[in-house]
Amino acid sequence: MLLLVALAGAGQASAENRAVVVGNADYRDAPDLAGSDTGALAAAIRAAGFVTAEGVDQDSGDLRRTLDLLARADQTPGARIVSLSGRFLNDGAETWFMGIEAIDPDQGNVGSQGTPLSLVLQVMGNAMPGAVLLLGTDDQDMAHRPDLQNGIGPLAPAAGVSIVTGPPEGTAAALRALAAGKPLGEAVAAHPGLTLLPDSDAALTPASPAAAAAAMVTAPSAEPTDSDRSAWSEAAGQDVPESYTTYLRRYPSGQFSEAATARRQQLLTRRATDIADRATWSTVTAQNRMSGYEAYLKQFPDGRYVAPAKRRLAELRLANMPKAAPPPPKPPAPPTPAEVEIALNLTRGDRAVIERGLSRLGYEPDAAEDDFGPDTRAALRTWQGLNNFMPSGYLNQPQLRALRDQVAALDGDDGRRDRAYWLQTGARRDEQGLRDYLKRYPSGRYAAEAKRQLTAPVARPITDPVNRDDASAWRWARRQDSAAAYNIYLERFLAGAHADEARQRRDALLAGIEAARREEDALALSQATRRDIEERLMAAQLTPGPVDGRFTAATRQALREYQASRNLRVTGYVSQQTLSILMSEQPRPSR
Repeated sequence: MLLLVALAGAGQASAENRAVVVGNADYRDAPDLAGSDTGALAAAIRAAGFVTAEGVDQDSGDLRRTLDLLARADQTPGARIVSLSGRFLNDGAETWFMGIEAIDPDQGNVGSQGTPLSLVLQVMGNAMPGAVLLLGTDDQDMAHRPDLQNGIGPLAPAAGVSIVTGPPEGTAAALRALAAGKPLGEAVAAHPGLTLLPDSDAALTPASPAAAAAAMVTAPSAEPTDSDRSAWSEAAGQDVPESYTTYLRRYPSGQFSEAATARRQQLLTRRATDIADRATWSTVTAQNRMSGYEAYLKQFPDGRYVAPAKRRLAELRLANMPKAAPPPPKPPAPPTPAEVEIALNLTRGDRAVIERGLSRLGYEPDAAEDDFGPDTRAALRTWQGLNNFMPSGYLNQPQLRALRDQVAALDGDDGRRDRAYWLQTGARRDEQGLRDYLKRYPSGRYAAEAKRQLTAPVARPITDPVNRDDASAWRWARRQDSAAAYNIYLERFLAGAHADEARQRRDALLAGIEAARREEDALALSQATRRDIEERLMAAQLTPGPVDGRFTAATRQALREYQASRNLRVTGYVSQQTLSILMSEQPRPSR
């Protein structure tokens, strides 16, 4: 057997198995990587018959010199195994194995701080029976510029090269299994974190016993000169077509000439493709048509601008889709009469004024309350029907304006009719005259005085028990609607049919007076403001007493008369509404 091997060796050199094992763990500007025992791994693969180059924590220059072993001329290349453990960066098209000195790399300088895997794959090609590239890294990041990203990017398959990726401890275990003569698939299956990339040969056994035996009689390889190796390292460090052209001019038949020629052509092809890619993209974006983006994607399915092209194409397709006409909006349902009245935002005072107005016009509404009761609704329906409005019992803005105009017509423009009728009736101070005045002007300027005279305890002919029964006295008290009137009813009919209701209404009126007093206190009127109020009451032809800033009974009576004449809540106390209207009126000239 040894003779046969020797004879075969005499005819031609035996194939040389080569291996490169590099473990970079201590990076200057990146987290440390879990180290693998690079020396032990290199020894194991060397013992399997591989000519081996190894390195630990290498910068980019040392790394290229270590990888020189793969680029040396080999007429009958044997198996190739390369194990690279460390940090990787990629730009989506190329991936670099980084030297430990790498600091904030970008696309412009990443080639000088690392080694492109495309070059490693190239020099591993044509190995027999095949080649294995083991790439070990973890999930931690290395600082870099935005045009790069961490990790191993897409790798273009190289003929005969199988690629395994995973954690450093996994690729180390796989390398030991390969050195022990196990097939690649079995070596990968031994560690759950490893991935065998597509197009790899799981049955490949690079360190077979036969290969190890052949390695024992391998002829020594020619070593490149120092200048040749230095020129190759410089060209690979720059990794541009021009650097390989320079190398080939100096060493057209050098040890690395074949690798330099292939790498130069690969880079020239990539450059031409990139130029065409950019030019086509520039034209397509300028035209901004769907057909242009579709043609770009067909011509450059893996181009630099595939993602924005797909995004813009989707936008244009969406924009050109026919849009369904929106359904016509449904006409809003007309508001109900109740909703129309709610929209008027009537206050409690507004409602009281409306009810007093209806009473003055000859209708029978409810007593002034927080809300309109059934009698007020009935009075409104009657008034609406007589005035050619829909008799809904609810007010709208035109109806409210018409109602106020009718009430205002009773007083004239400035209350002269009220005063004239008072002089004609109530000023005589007889019961019938007072009743006639209150019938026409139940909330008039002199209504409070008329009620006071009618309920005065000195002469109460209308409440005389001889002249009034329970029902009549109650109707009278309701018409007067004052605390004094309800007290008179209760004095006569303490347990009458309406006694409870009389007490409730009396208490409510007294509470209203108390609330009005508190409201005036809350205004914190100064003495100057009080004098101003008294002066304006005098200008309104009322008698508030001395203008000294102190409110007396005469002042309270004048306030009640003023509030009644302006359709305000009659309390005799100054409210915010009373103050606002009083101060806004121009004082009448004295007569």
